[in-house]
Amino acid sequence: MLIFTNRTVSGTGASAAFTRAFEPGKTQLSLARAKAGSQGRWTLKDVVSGADDAQVAAALAPAFGGSRPVLLYLHGNNNTPESCFERCARLDALYDVEVIGFSWPSEGSQPDGSDLPGAANDDPGNEDELAGVNAGNRNADGLIQKARRYRQAKNNAQDSVDALARFLRLMAVARLQANAQPFSVAAHSLGGHFLQYTLDIEAAREALGASYNIALVAPCVRAAGHAGWVQRLRPKGRVFITYNEGDSVLFGACIVDGNQVKLGSDPGTDRVDNGVVRYVCFTASKVGFGGHGYFVYDKLAKKTRKAFARLFGSQPDIGATEYPREVYLAGCDADGVTCYVGVPPEPDRG
Repeated sequence: MLIFTNRTVSGTGASAAFTRAFEPGKTQLSLARAKAGSQGRWTLKDVVSGADDAQVAAALAPAFGGSRPVLLYLHGNNNTPESCFERCARLDALYDVEVIGFSWPSEGSQPDGSDLPGAANDDPGNEDELAGVNAGNRNADGLIQKARRYRQAKNNAQDSVDALARFLRLMAVARLQANAQPFSVAAHSLGGHFLQYTLDIEAAREALGASYNIALVAPCVRAAGHAGWVQRLRPKGRVFITYNEGDSVLFGACIVDGNQVKLGSDPGTDRVDNGVVRYVCFTASKVGFGGHGYFVYDKLAKKTRKAFARLFGSQPDIGATEYPREVYLAGCDADGVTCYVGVPPEPDRG
């Protein structure tokens, strides 16, 4: 499994590892192939630290010249490299796509890799840790530490945009050179925040135009005013925004960010209607405990899994001869802007 990162790489050979440290504002990229071992352990092979453009292109070429569509996965808050590897492997198994992961320093450490003063991460790799935050307990000592690490992870994402922009550019070049497999992008949770700020770089916006679909899955970004930046996403296919009003992780993030409603919880009524963006409502559907990682939930309905397979596999979600209810269990609004996996929370606005 091919993984890219802007993290600092320590060690060499079998002892190589992605660390929590990184260089803010730099474009440095490293790459490796993650291999699953026994007892849930992962090892890195073919590590290239500080890869130049030619080395990145050479690593990408087999994926784009292969037999399966490519999916770039951007993970969310508090994902260790191993958590990223596991999620990429899960996406590969569920949706039969060639997954390329981008591991960024999301654990909420300082750029040098050290813990924030008084906020050691006692739960690394748990992207659901904010689910325990509510208005009544937000000032508890342990939760304050979680909130501080989450805010630092947001800062680390913004300080990593130059590296991601460079990587997106090289992804687009590799796609055009191979002229074989398409690629789509899946940005989960705080990965949506990461992608949003990368759009300030023109080269990143242009590179994303070479993708087929862009899926913002449970995006942990402000819902208010999202139209301003979402409309800058112009892939060949569509932009999909999935949301679930019962998402406990995004509710915790809302509390931490001063009651800032998140796009992945409720996009509100001011939705983008440009023929490119589609909202997919998971409220009142089977989403699993916490309702945040539903795109890898074991008990997804068959139709829903098929829809995700199309999104991630660079296909239209609804075929030219299909009715919306053949793809989304509760159909879509008349204007096609919003589709429903569960029962719509309000009357059809179309």
